[in-house]
Amino acid sequence: MALPFAPEGSVSCIAWQIVCWRIAKILKGVIQESLIRPFSQLKEDEVSQALPRDTDQSVPFPPKSDQTICESTTGKSSDLSSYPIDPEIQKLVCSSCWSTVFSVDSFRAAWAVADSTPTASEPAAGGLTFVTPPWEQMQRSVDLMCEWCDLVCEQIEFYYHHKTKTRDSPPADMTFSLTVRFERSAGEAALCLKLVVEDSWTPAYMIHTAADDSAMPYIATREVVRQVNAPTTYDLAMGCIDDCLHHERCPPPQRATLPTRVIDCTDPAQPWLFIPDGAMDFYAALSYVWGESQPHSTTTKNLDSYIAGIDVGCIPKTICDAITVTHQLGLRYLWVDAFCIIQDSKEDKASEIAQMRSIFRNAYITIIAACARKVSEGFLHDRPAWYPTPSTLPFRCPDGTVGTMFLRPSGEPAPAEPVNTRAWCLEERVLSPRSLIYSSHTVQYECQSKHMNLGGAPNLVDPQDGRPRLPDEVFAPAALLVDGQANEVHQGMRAAWEEILRLYTARELTKPRDRLLALSGVVEQFHQIWPSSRYVAGLWTHQLPGSLLWSKSRPREHTRPKKYRAPSWSWAAVDGKIASTAITNRGVICSIIRCEAVLARQGNRYGEVTSGVLMLSAVVRKAVWDPVECELFEIGEAQVGPRDESQSERGEIGYVTPDAEEEVSEGVCEVSVVVLNDTGSTLLGLVLVPVTDGEVGSGPAVDQDVTIYRRVGFFTAPFCDKEAWLSAQSQLVQIV
Repeated sequence: MALPFAPEGSVSCIAWQIVCWRIAKILKGVIQESLIRPFSQLKEDEVSQALPRDTDQSVPFPPKSDQTICESTTGKSSDLSSYPIDPEIQKLVCSSCWSTVFSVDSFRAAWAVADSTPTASEPAAGGLTFVTPPWEQMQRSVDLMCEWCDLVCEQIEFYYHHKTKTRDSPPADMTFSLTVRFERSAGEAALCLKLVVEDSWTPAYMIHTAADDSAMPYIATREVVRQVNAPTTYDLAMGCIDDCLHHERCPPPQRATLPTRVIDCTDPAQPWLFIPDGAMDFYAALSYVWGESQPHSTTTKNLDSYIAGIDVGCIPKTICDAITVTHQLGLRYLWVDAFCIIQDSKEDKASEIAQMRSIFRNAYITIIAACARKVSEGFLHDRPAWYPTPSTLPFRCPDGTVGTMFLRPSGEPAPAEPVNTRAWCLEERVLSPRSLIYSSHTVQYECQSKHMNLGGAPNLVDPQDGRPRLPDEVFAPAALLVDGQANEVHQGMRAAWEEILRLYTARELTKPRDRLLALSGVVEQFHQIWPSSRYVAGLWTHQLPGSLLWSKSRPREHTRPKKYRAPSWSWAAVDGKIASTAITNRGVICSIIRCEAVLARQGNRYGEVTSGVLMLSAVVRKAVWDPVECELFEIGEAQVGPRDESQSERGEIGYVTPDAEEEVSEGVCEVSVVVLNDTGSTLLGLVLVPVTDGEVGSGPAVDQDVTIYRRVGFFTAPFCDKEAWLSAQSQLVQIV
């Protein structure tokens, strides 16, 4: 998980967990720069003129006591004791904090850094520096319920534990140097307040305030929206969509040809299935987790009755909620797979799945029911308060008033969502130009330019959540680029495809045979960018042979599927996450002779296949594979059969990452290895075994004069005699 600071050195996992648990009071603020004058530009007489003159209404500062929390090194004190402060705000911190950190001069010193934009070569420095009294004295201030003292003491403890590698508290008489400063991210209004302990420990904090607080004009962000079905929430959503019209990276919403069937949401209490027959309009699409059967989905038997009307009592809660959202956004039509695809018709399913790219690509907005584990749960319920609760501290406004700011840890991760575990939902999200994401804690908006909480709350937004977005070129009106037209575009597309595969293969499918099908919409969109390439059973021909060098992240978590679904050289042939692919063709030392597959349905050239064959010319060597140690040996260096412990002492020539747990990987065995790539320091390639009956599939005829293999793993051979290996004659290799 992302942490709000990075101390020097490393600490144990447990220590990091303690940090994440106890750091609940911390801040990265977002303040609208256009609405405020920086404190560093506010003259003393302007401050005085801004303050109220009615001293009868003021609440004077308490006198200083021997429980001083800190001693300012600035040498100034402008407490302006005639300043009126709400008694409830005054209770937030102790009198010593009011006279130091939260005095006008001190707050100005902490703020001054925010007026300059740091760069990589010139990081932010400066701020308010102060020295604490002895540790024992600070603990007494904590007992007095001072929020700031509590935060400071927690961070000092973290620093001390890290420095001493113990869980001991600091000595009673120890003091510490602290620096507090606001920092602004380059090009953004976001502010980060950092507390630097002894110039090393640097936690960061986020800031927000309430809409009715006096700090509201100066702090742009609010707490995350919890009433997700409130009129104000829909106003925020529409505001995000309106802003999106001005984003250079985002395609504007346009009327599109409606899908074959949509739900008419004019009256959410009386929805009905509409057959548009080529009509054009705006519409919403729903992305969600089924999680259970839907007995009232559309079939050939109820299609006509649903055109007349659908009983809302038969509609699952998640879909009912989506109908409500569609109506509240001012849209009439909603596409939902369960009701807009005839579920008992293979022909209709195949036809509609082939339209998935255009359905989500052309949607005005995609509603993502991210928090719902199953379709009966819904997603419009009020969200609970997020734990831990934020700390509350005073905020000195430039107009002379004192409001409040709420502090949360920077980098606090958003909760994991059920929708992010499902394979089908990935393409639905990345194909959508705009999405409303109903997460467990709030509603988020996502487009090509932004991923944010509605209302702009900076906390609980994972920067990587929902990534990758497809490259901007994919969403261009005419997204047809010649391969290699612009190197940066080509590089970006290649990286995006690799990231798509990494995320997609980590997700789950109810029907494993859909491994290729559930990505077909994304593939079709990529084909707009790579029109001269062919997509064969999960691989692009212009990326061969480099893309054959995929490997598994946790190969022993899954057995090899019993039913055929892709040729063994494709990542789609096995379950589980792909760790990496070597899509680049640098160092290639083989050549592709033939690569083809037979489609299960000619109407979807990006979907299921019934067979495939790959023929290449390459160096092939015999070797011995020890699957227990994942080691590879030259023939003659090891005995084939049950593994003997003495074999662990043998000198290996390389390592093998198996594609899956299977019979061939249970004991030491002889294999063939085909060399595809020379990195300079090692050889890379595929581990092969001869095929048996039933492993060829039904489709393109194989060459009976060439040995037929299937892939069982990926190998690296850093210890082999590379010169001897590469001097061997290349031969034809056929893999199915």
